[in-house]
Amino acid sequence: MSMARPKVALVAVLIALAAAANAQPLWVEDFEGPGDLASRGWRVEADETQSLWAIRDGHVEVECLRKPYKGGRIVHDVPIVQRGVLEFDCLLAAKGAANYDHLSLGLKLFGHLMAFKKYAGHHLLAHVPAENIMYSATGKVPLGKWVHFRVEFDAPRGRVEYYLGDARDPLMIDTRLTMKTEGETGEFEWFNYGLTKGTVTNWVDNVSLRRVESDEEQTTSRRRTLLVLGMSSERLGVEDAVRNAVPADSLSVYVMQTRSSATRPSNIFSLDSVPGAATWREARRIILADVPAGPRECLPPHMLDDLSRAVRGGADLLVLGGPFALGSGGYAGTVLEELLPVQVGGPWRLRRFETPQPIAGLRAGPTVLWYHDAPPKAGDVHTALKAGGKPMYAWWRCGKGRVGVFLGAALGSPADFGDGVPFWEWGGWAGLVQNMMAIDSVAGEER
Repeated sequence: MSMARPKVALVAVLIALAAAANAQPLWVEDFEGPGDLASRGWRVEADETQSLWAIRDGHVEVECLRKPYKGGRIVHDVPIVQRGVLEFDCLLAAKGAANYDHLSLGLKLFGHLMAFKKYAGHHLLAHVPAENIMYSATGKVPLGKWVHFRVEFDAPRGRVEYYLGDARDPLMIDTRLTMKTEGETGEFEWFNYGLTKGTVTNWVDNVSLRRVESDEEQTTSRRRTLLVLGMSSERLGVEDAVRNAVPADSLSVYVMQTRSSATRPSNIFSLDSVPGAATWREARRIILADVPAGPRECLPPHMLDDLSRAVRGGADLLVLGGPFALGSGGYAGTVLEELLPVQVGGPWRLRRFETPQPIAGLRAGPTVLWYHDAPPKAGDVHTALKAGGKPMYAWWRCGKGRVGVFLGAALGSPADFGDGVPFWEWGGWAGLVQNMMAIDSVAGEER
């Protein structure tokens, strides 16, 4: 069991992070130096039958005793913030791991409750008061070693994000946040719930609270590319094309995958992870490669809202068609339908030419067999590529950003194309993807 972890100059680190993230450090507690909990402003509300709290070796040690539903707590007054970041380090089950089979440590910020639970995995749970439920943000919290947590919240939007370690993207985003954010001061507390087989000792350190400006006030530089790989993205070879076009440290990749099981044939898709608010603020371009929006919220509503905000705020969006995109991917009635320069329609707008059709204006004869029959919308829509008289690439401006869509689908066997070259096997395809990433640089433009 590894329990050692380096102490850091927390205040200096927080100031640096605050400068980088437009955040203001408000309250920091690293438990270093002289003084007990009471002298540092903590109210200890626990007796020796509930839990024991003390500062030891520069961190808080809490012995969580078995006292079902009657645990103790420590509380500190903190400045109220509408939007902020709470960070802390924990070592769960430093002692008594064999006794740990349920709740033994939790925390609250402005009334928002989180707790750690060991039951079929070790979970970070969060509470939704309106529904009176506890749900798992993750079931993979390590035991017996120091772990860093970050909780980013935006009370006006009712949104909270949970991060583990130094991950760029959150474990979970919830849009049901309820916080008591009226007045000048609120409460932050640690508590013991006591539902264990015996005493469990946990350690806590490096607690901090920072204020974060609203999205409208932040001036984050847009340099990040967000690539979402859907169902035919491997056949399209889009990941290699994108990786060869952007710096590795500015690329975030998300993968659509199948999940769960069903008693009857059923496609159930979800992303392996989703971007957090900070990633969306940095987004310069977003690429959806044959990505379904539905059914069953393959792209969750909060992600679609974030995507729309990013585009209207200045990011570019490129959508690559396929058997699970556009009308076939449930875009109708979503913000994606609003953003696209073409009329999406229903699932039956994915159609087949009688014979493979060359894409006009491109050399060496790439051809299309299956395509989305999606006419341009009214307005200033630019149609850059056509095949068989149908649009193959169209784009327009949307807010401060731009949106482009490629309407070919990577469907069909080589035999279906005869002497023609499927567009995704054409030697210039990667270069065309890279041109489409620039939205307005595709040759052969027509209105």
